[in-house]
Amino acid sequence: KYEVWVGRNNKENDELTHRVSHSRDIWFHAQGVSGSHVILRTAGKPEIMPRLIIEKAAAIAALNSKARNSTLVPVIYTERRYVRKPRKSPPGMAACLREKSIFVEPGIPAGVRGI
Repeated sequence: KYEVWVGRNNKENDELTHRVSHSRDIWFHAQGVSGSHVILRTAGKPEIMPRLIIEKAAAIAALNSKARNSTLVPVIYTERRYVRKPRKSPPGMAACLREKSIFVEPGIPAGVRGI
């Protein structure tokens, strides 16, 4: 029912975050470590996203980071419109505003299937 997109490298992270995603989608990244950018598609309505879905997307972001072997990983998230690419920065670099933080266990949550 919900779509989650994951960048697999710096170039895909850049493309996903700054070109493909909608400004009202929710962007996730493991805090303080390198890892994939994860986008939760919201159909322009991020305010109605259930907390459980946000936690599942955060768990996927934690799994696709250097902190994947940790018990709990802090993951930041915000609407994609608050994510910027710093000037002259390499691909995959992002700076965000208005982020929230959530602690999750890395992994593929129950009920999630890949394509």
